[in-house]
Amino acid sequence: MKVLIVEDEIDVADLLQIFISLDFPEAEITIASNGEDALEKINILRSVDFIFSDFNMPKKNGGDLFLEVRKILPTTPFILVTSEDPKKHKQFAGASHFYHIDKPFSDKDVNGRIIQIQSGIKVSPSKSRDYIPIGIETLKRLYKIGTAVYLKISSEKYVKVLHPGTEFNDAEVKRFSDKSIHELYIEKIEFENFIKEFRKTVFSRLAWEKVKQEEKIDILADDIALIGKAARIFGWSPAVVSLAQENISNVINLLKTEPTFSRITDMLKHDKNKKLASHSILLTIMLTEVATRMNWASQGTIEKLTFAAILHDIELDDDLFADKQTLLMAGEIMTLKETAEGNKLLSHPLDGAQLTLNWPMCPSDVDIIIRQHHERPDGRGFPLGLAPFKISPLSAAFIMCEDVIYKSMIDPDCNLKNYFVGQKEYYSREPFKSIYPKLLEIFL
Repeated sequence: MKVLIVEDEIDVADLLQIFISLDFPEAEITIASNGEDALEKINILRSVDFIFSDFNMPKKNGGDLFLEVRKILPTTPFILVTSEDPKKHKQFAGASHFYHIDKPFSDKDVNGRIIQIQSGIKVSPSKSRDYIPIGIETLKRLYKIGTAVYLKISSEKYVKVLHPGTEFNDAEVKRFSDKSIHELYIEKIEFENFIKEFRKTVFSRLAWEKVKQEEKIDILADDIALIGKAARIFGWSPAVVSLAQENISNVINLLKTEPTFSRITDMLKHDKNKKLASHSILLTIMLTEVATRMNWASQGTIEKLTFAAILHDIELDDDLFADKQTLLMAGEIMTLKETAEGNKLLSHPLDGAQLTLNWPMCPSDVDIIIRQHHERPDGRGFPLGLAPFKISPLSAAFIMCEDVIYKSMIDPDCNLKNYFVGQKEYYSREPFKSIYPKLLEIFL
């Protein structure tokens, strides 16, 4: 049996491959990262028994791929794996040998569909057994873990290493860290309970009041990292959206109670801030400080900036985020234009902006900030290449704060005051020009 998986999210592609291999070990599985890549793979394979495809992908989406596949493989089962309703897309009107699996999916959804197509027997869904990676440090915050925890042995095998109720103390952390194990796993069906347990433990009033300012930032970063990971694997379901909105509320509340962050320069050098989630929290703090100095600090403006800071990169994983930092600072991000990863990086401002438009609770203008957050004062930004006068003031503040954060990440020994003083000419056009002196005050 030959199976072609077409998916630009590597985590999702891996899940599909693992699920199919569990019940069909003889399957020959090929993975393509987009529609054009899939057509090239089909040309090489010549014949395919099943095609599993995402819809939203760079270069050629799942609908356009389906139309091309039908020209060469008119009866091959085509299974669209997406949270979207296929009826909304004209490419699938009157489609034959076409099936749909909704995200999030389980192994039984995937393999049950194969069996159904092969035999005509309808398979009832059963308990999912897929897993989510959780960082060791995140588990440590819980101390006593309410769910079973697993160690990944191979792509198909997970072994239970901690039972529910286990105290995850320093000794347990050392036991895994000494073996260079930085992530363990929980079952997907336990994810919602895990998040609730995490929040109940770390955000309880007594626990939260005892935590130092820097630790609160780390906790909020861990929280949004969990949410981002879930979103990339399962899609933006109402439950995941709700979790993200709660995180944003927690960040806003932290800034209300502790609005003054006098040690921003030290925070910029904090190793953990090289991670995507920590970067987003730190960006929120800097934007709040700039907004205050610009006399913009109304509740509505702070909410817009916080939503934008938390969500602007949330669909990137840490590896893509790290690539983005390096390429941006070197001025080389456009060199990735012809790769799947490059296309994802170049389109993520538009993708993130569209995401916020689908959230009823998201404040207005957040989509504008996210869409413009990689535009530049010299007009050489992406994805739109806007002239500076077309960039909103809030977007300009966002861009300038990110510039400082990226500089600190790429060059941790840099004197940020001297660096930013040297950027005066670069930010000499409006709306950057008016914001520059206020941002400079932070480093004086």
